[in-house]
Amino acid sequence: MCRKYLFPALLISLMTLLSCEKEEASENAARLRIKLTDAAAPVLKEMHIEIATIEVQTTDSAGNAGEWVTLSYPGGEYNLLKLMNGKMVQLVDQYFPAGEKIDKIRLTLGDNNRMVTVTDQPIPLQKSPDIMDQLVIHNVNAVLTANVIISIVIDINAALSVYEMNGNWYINPRARAFPETYGGSLRGYVAPLEASPVVMITREADSLFSLPEGSEGMFLFPGLEEGAWKVHLLANPESGYRDTIFISDTIRQGRITEITPKPIRLQLQ
Repeated sequence: MCRKYLFPALLISLMTLLSCEKEEASENAARLRIKLTDAAAPVLKEMHIEIATIEVQTTDSAGNAGEWVTLSYPGGEYNLLKLMNGKMVQLVDQYFPAGEKIDKIRLTLGDNNRMVTVTDQPIPLQKSPDIMDQLVIHNVNAVLTANVIISIVIDINAALSVYEMNGNWYINPRARAFPETYGGSLRGYVAPLEASPVVMITREADSLFSLPEGSEGMFLFPGLEEGAWKVHLLANPESGYRDTIFISDTIRQGRITEITPKPIRLQLQ
């Protein structure tokens, strides 16, 4: 069967903050905050995902896996297209035992997942048979150290997460997870707005997407592996503008690499 995929990238950000407070529940404990963010879809007005539960699995210093721990999270539905380029909504804020490493994160999806196209047509998203209702993210590798702030980012690539098959649309989130301190970031600006551009960056087997926002056409990619990335500025084919492809400056650990000039102006065909 042939699957047809959408083009955007979605981002979910989990932030783990370790507290220095001296109340009984928090002494020498990690404080876990979970937030949600997104990079938008170019063909959609809305994209809603329902997250029912969030769980984590830790390993000890010997590499032994513990039980799944359900976090204090009431469940919720989120329009991911309102959470672009660094915007977040907090999902969890709780203390968590320090001294272990979060190795896996598991999200249980609800049933109210849907997207709305530019024609205001709502389209329900069924859960893919490949995952049913749970998404497990492996190799998180986030060490919980008492009184140290640690952040974890889950990056869901919606270009491979929503697909059409036999007239039905399915959601099957494809995700990576990494500590927020991992790698560097790439930020740039693209014009004109009339080109309705989509930004794709690639490096070896990795492909990430974003939709520029605001009057300046800003886009931002966090958590990138060090080195150079190929940047693809893809204009809407009906706009009359040409695509532009170039190699970025070297991404470096802990830094934001700015793309120049600001903005990059796409040219008419």
